[in-house]
Amino acid sequence: MIITGLVMILLFLGLVILLVAQREHVQTYDETRKEHRLKNLADLNGENEKVLAQYHWVDKAKGVVGIPIDRAMNLVLTELQANRPHPAGPITSTSPAASPSPAAGAGATPAVGGQPQSQGQQAPATGGQPAAPASSPAGTPPGPAVPSNQPTASPAPQSSGAKP
Repeated sequence: MIITGLVMILLFLGLVILLVAQREHVQTYDETRKEHRLKNLADLNGENEKVLAQYHWVDKAKGVVGIPIDRAMNLVLTELQANRPHPAGPITSTSPAASPSPAAGAGATPAVGGQPQSQGQQAPATGGQPAAPASSPAGTPPGPAVPSNQPTASPAPQSSGAKP
């Protein structure tokens, strides 16, 4: 009985070894898919290299031509070197009180300090910097007098005693 048991175990182990050895040679579905995907990827990379390395028509009806990527990079580089950007100037912030108000009326244009101007007056051309009035007292806000029939914008609150 022991010999029969040992023979059965050896036959079972031999069958297992045979199946494992045969499985290595049988291609599974995942391996087939992997090979197919790698082939598709290689084809796609070859097409992309061909498009990136040659002149070709993008839209012949419109006259759009694709150029090689190396040539395109050289053209962009020379264009950027020819048009060097200028350094930025100082950044000036505008307060909400200085922005034009739609309630200023049709006959008035916004002025410095949130005060509307009538049509006959012009805003100073100082590049966005408010001009100091020549004859206004220190306690009054700058700007021309506004007729009473036009709405006015309230000036920005000023803190007393604090110097800017």
